[in-house]
Amino acid sequence: MVSEYPKLVTTPPGPKARALIEREKRVVSQGLGVKLFPVVPERGYGALIEDVDGNVFIDFLAGAAAASTGYAHPRLVKEVQEQVAKIQHSMIGYTYSKRAIEVAEILAEKAPIKDAKVLFGLSGSDAMDLTMKVARFATRKPWFIAFIGAYHGQTYGATSIAAFQSSQKRGFSPLVPNVVWVPYPNPYRNIWGINGYDEPGELINRFLDYLENHILAHVVPPDEVSVLIAEPIQGDAGIVVPPEDFFTELKKTLDEHEILLAMDEVQTGIGRTGKWFASEWFRVEPDFLAFGKGVASGMGLSGVIGRSELMDMTSGSALLTPAANPVISAAAHATLKIIEEENILENVRKVGSFIMKRLKEMQEEYEVIGDVRGKGLMIGAEIVKPDGKPDPELTGKICWRAFELGLILPSYGMFGNVIRITPPLVITQELAEKGLEIMEQALKDALAGKVKHRTVTWH
Repeated sequence: MVSEYPKLVTTPPGPKARALIEREKRVVSQGLGVKLFPVVPERGYGALIEDVDGNVFIDFLAGAAAASTGYAHPRLVKEVQEQVAKIQHSMIGYTYSKRAIEVAEILAEKAPIKDAKVLFGLSGSDAMDLTMKVARFATRKPWFIAFIGAYHGQTYGATSIAAFQSSQKRGFSPLVPNVVWVPYPNPYRNIWGINGYDEPGELINRFLDYLENHILAHVVPPDEVSVLIAEPIQGDAGIVVPPEDFFTELKKTLDEHEILLAMDEVQTGIGRTGKWFASEWFRVEPDFLAFGKGVASGMGLSGVIGRSELMDMTSGSALLTPAANPVISAAAHATLKIIEEENILENVRKVGSFIMKRLKEMQEEYEVIGDVRGKGLMIGAEIVKPDGKPDPELTGKICWRAFELGLILPSYGMFGNVIRITPPLVITQELAEKGLEIMEQALKDALAGKVKHRTVTWH
């Protein structure tokens, strides 16, 4: 019963969690990640996570939007168990894999790219590296254009094109050269001071003018740019949704200069926004599309889908030993079939619309909610001060109080002031409603000065 959850048997983090956290500090580098919450999961089911102390949380994070089918989905468990009992590894770089072929066929069919081929990787980060390699190889052009606010990942290539937080690059130079960044057309908070909700066309025109008459005219020669890399919806930057016509207009400009378009759909793809890929919402056909995170429900598969004439690199130049191994491919196959056969996209749209409606109602009541945006189950609520400036302090307190009440609710964004809602795609409306009730209570408690701690986020 939904009414039973969340269930807290001890104040989190409990004693077992605290002990394990201390053990990790002694043996694991902090470079591994940003610990948003002191949670040590023991098991999960659906959109719920149980920690080592027996506390059960509603999960609005889904392991960085990767646990697409939730936790312990019976079909996923069955296919993975059956596959590992047969053979756990065969190297697709040297031999052939029935499982990997099946997954590639489904992805090529679902992607908004005609006559597509697939390259496989391990994570979203190396999928971006593969995107960079294949774009340069196909065009023999050295330059990349990327967006300010883009995360993209942590390998050297991904870090080189990212522009989320400057700390991501501290101490690692020299990085991959020949990258130029442009501002993302954020309707709520952009460098031109335009209200992109009221004037989307003006925001698009202002960006295209900047790209054409500043970047391509004075910064980098357009005939030496291989690809522009974009997130259709910026994730870690704070769930930033561009104007609806942005990518169709951008693609026209890129085509005029023979610059390819690559969509980083690591977070937005595989049903997260209510379509197989978010590019579909924007009616654009990219030349490349990177995927990851949710494709195997978080079990370590990624890759690039691209137009076949662009994808034939030198033999072995994209080889990664464990990529699309049989067990991970089984997880991906199960995930894709669950989404396809269990009406998951419909659930994403339905529950996502419900969450957006409730958040809009909360926005009317609480002035600190400056903006609500998103598509499907990829939603952000921006928390602001009375003058409209970002309020990361209050945001962190809301998220910490939510955690104390049994909801995993992360804070993200360029300025650390966006509440991020990316639950498993299988979450029910009833459970989502319970999570939003907790979020609202956490907001009230934070505004009343009852919260002393705040969550950690990227900085």
